[in-house]
Amino acid sequence: MNFRRLLPDITSGLTVSFAALSLGAAFGVMSGRGAFAGMIGAAVIPIITSIFGGTRLQASGPTAPMTAVSALVVAFAYDNFPVKEMAEQFITLVFILTGLVLIVAALARLGKLISLVPNVIVLGFMNGIAVLIWYDQLVKIFALKGKELMQGGIWLNLGIALSTFLMIYLIVLTVKRAALRPQIRSLLSGVLLSIIIMTAFTTLFNIQVEHVQLGSTTGSLSDFGHLLASYFPNDILKVEYIIMALPFALQLTLLAYLDSLLTALVVDKMTREKSNLNKELFAQGLSNAVSGMLQGIPGAQATIRSVLLIKEGAQTRLAGVLMGIFVLVSILVLKDLLTLVPAAVFIGVLFKAGLDVSDKDFPRTFMLKRWFRQPMRNIQFAFIAFTTVVTVLVDLNIAVLSGTVLFYIGKYFWGIVDVEPDFQEVSEKERKLVTG
Repeated sequence: MNFRRLLPDITSGLTVSFAALSLGAAFGVMSGRGAFAGMIGAAVIPIITSIFGGTRLQASGPTAPMTAVSALVVAFAYDNFPVKEMAEQFITLVFILTGLVLIVAALARLGKLISLVPNVIVLGFMNGIAVLIWYDQLVKIFALKGKELMQGGIWLNLGIALSTFLMIYLIVLTVKRAALRPQIRSLLSGVLLSIIIMTAFTTLFNIQVEHVQLGSTTGSLSDFGHLLASYFPNDILKVEYIIMALPFALQLTLLAYLDSLLTALVVDKMTREKSNLNKELFAQGLSNAVSGMLQGIPGAQATIRSVLLIKEGAQTRLAGVLMGIFVLVSILVLKDLLTLVPAAVFIGVLFKAGLDVSDKDFPRTFMLKRWFRQPMRNIQFAFIAFTTVVTVLVDLNIAVLSGTVLFYIGKYFWGIVDVEPDFQEVSEKERKLVTG
């Protein structure tokens, strides 16, 4: 095969791998399973989905919504299973079940149902996920809900987190205005550079703060194999534990379904192709099951990373495969260096991830175009707010299902109209401010 033809796939895969690695580590920390688990997911999931998925050009991996629920799974496991091996087996069981339920959904050809979920419900659900992400980070920094105070104290860690958050934007704007070749500019990830700069700063000045915990990583393949065997859910493959794990698996399945298929629709508009949604669900299920077995965290198609991969010139499925391979190589090379990164740096990255997840277009347009004077727009806003609140205070499955049912009742009896699908699309501005 001609190397020149492969070059766009190589460069685009390498570019997006920087963002995938950074976000994978951050999401791993957020999940409670450790940075290593997030990076495993960031490597394994895109390789499998790029080979078997129904969307030809895509970048899958750990996402903010999936990680928000994964964090609940990890917290529940360690609260209910005093022995670490049992807790980890339960977590693995949930993630494997998630993959299996996605595969069942694919075999049942449920991909087409994505068109039934109203845009107002999706926007509200994403806002709710954003709030959960921000709240989880504030709990860590301010030591709420019985959490231990992070080393270095509240204000030092808050300062590092906010500095990281602002630096991501500053770097992106600086790179954008610099007289650099597009190929070089695309390699300069705001998230990755912010992590490097803040880590170098705290290390150089010997600032005593809490550092990132890698989690379940070992020094050799043999040790890692023994670890995988001990954490595989052999001891809890019982009906009572499966019933206990199923609600979490269903939440993750719904998230993976929405995240992946909505992203597939965005990618289809860019490439003018048509994804095989059921095939995509199957690939997402397979990848999540494998990631769980390898002590990774679950994921889905990632909108921003998929858009970036295409914008950087990806031509074939090889681009997504190479992205995962580059992340895997980076894990082996950079694993030990990650322990130097302050934990608050990843909190700053997750502040940005929450902002990326939230919907900004509808409220902005609602105010600028004075939509609050239009009764139908106020109804749409109410549905978004309802779904957001229920997602945060109750449960995301209940939020999506109840919101969808109420919307169709309102549509049937009172002619309620959904918000335009344009608010679902990834804007050029968001792409340029990509964290990865």
